[in-house]
Amino acid sequence: METTKKSTFKVLFYLKKNAPKKNGLVPIMCRITINGKQSAFSTKLDISATNWDLKYGRILGKSREAQDLNGKLDKIRLGIEECYSKILKNEGAVNSAKLKNAFLGMESGELTFFKFCEQFLLDFEKKVGSGLRVIGSYRRYRTLIKHLRNFANAFRKRILQCDFIEV
Repeated sequence: METTKKSTFKVLFYLKKNAPKKNGLVPIMCRITINGKQSAFSTKLDISATNWDLKYGRILGKSREAQDLNGKLDKIRLGIEECYSKILKNEGAVNSAKLKNAFLGMESGELTFFKFCEQFLLDFEKKVGSGLRVIGSYRRYRTLIKHLRNFANAFRKRILQCDFIEV
């Protein structure tokens, strides 16, 4: 008889108090823990640290703002749990990094913009070879994609230099 080890799975919301914003609000973070391995990401939500219920990982009060933010946190938790179930069903094993990436839409199998562009160029090159398209257009597309890639790399480097943005 084969026994399977049950994995531990937990979703926790917490405040990143060491990085308050200029307006005094602090970001709400989400931590996914599976079998002791953690992955965290920002929920893109901010609150005042005094309104946080540390025990339950939720916003205190019954104000409209508190209800809206708690609803958004519930939606995030539900989305993570659905991704967890889907990965567990399809692949049989889940880790925190894979779950985080699946929830945030950064799965490795997805087609990125530049992968799409490369495929477009390959297809266009074949059309040039068969006479359906002209080489000048192909060169212009290739140059455009080169410039876009350079811009994206420069932008990424600029973002990584900023202390206030978490990647």
